[in-house]
Amino acid sequence: MQINPAHHLDRRLQEIDQEISTALRDIRRNLSELEKASSDSRSGTPATRPGKDFSAVLQATLDTGDESV
Repeated sequence: MQINPAHHLDRRLQEIDQEISTALRDIRRNLSELEKASSDSRSGTPATRPGKDFSAVLQATLDTGDESV
């Protein structure tokens, strides 16, 4: 039994599409958190739950001036 190359290609394209969708979702979430951290820093709101989300980690890093990240 031989595997149809078109079927294999279609399946691989679907996997790549899923990977791209997942990466874009993560990027959108991180951008949203970055915007939140940026607006919080402008308004003086302290970061909450350090280490729990992107904005808290970013804010804590900005507050300490840690350049090792």
